[in-house]
Amino acid sequence: MSKMIDDFNKLKENGNNAFKEGDYEAALDFYTKALKVTSDESYERATCLKNRAAVYLKQGKNNKVIDDCTKSLEIVPDDPKALFRRCQAYEAVGKIEEAYTDAKHIHRVDPGNKAIQPVLTRLFAIVTKRVQENEQLQNKVSNMFKYVFDPLTPTDKRLTAVNNLVVIAREPSGANVLMKSGVAKKINGLLKCEPNDEIYLGFRAHSG
Repeated sequence: MSKMIDDFNKLKENGNNAFKEGDYEAALDFYTKALKVTSDESYERATCLKNRAAVYLKQGKNNKVIDDCTKSLEIVPDDPKALFRRCQAYEAVGKIEEAYTDAKHIHRVDPGNKAIQPVLTRLFAIVTKRVQENEQLQNKVSNMFKYVFDPLTPTDKRLTAVNNLVVIAREPSGANVLMKSGVAKKINGLLKCEPNDEIYLGFRAHSG
């Protein structure tokens, strides 16, 4: 056991030195070798995983950062460094809500952490804006549905609504709102009984 610890400490130290020198490939190699001499659920393993994540962060390999930090946090859930690195990686891949969750976690466990304050402020602003935009989009979709699925609505308004829904569906956020609304089932039901050829063809042209 003592030899394993000695091997781990030596490899970790070599990895730390290589990282400080900017030799990220060497650091990655040392940390990966160090992981092989750690036991599952050990503090040493958690440390090595978050250190290797720091290398991946420098290399822009954000999905690997997320993976290593997540594994590290499964062992030490409140580690600010692992949380911060995963937060940065989440933001880099566009997972803003997840990044914001990690930022809030860091603030809870380490309220004096000055580095997280500007990140928390920035992410809060982005998340708030997205929530507002999503609410506006949901209202717009709801209004379009009122026109599209009401056969008593004038044809020109229904066609405009169909075209608007098609445009909304082309955006990831719009597609997500539409999927949650059960639009596919509603459209399939409409196509079975829609008497207006223009409405029918408008949907058929953009449906699977």
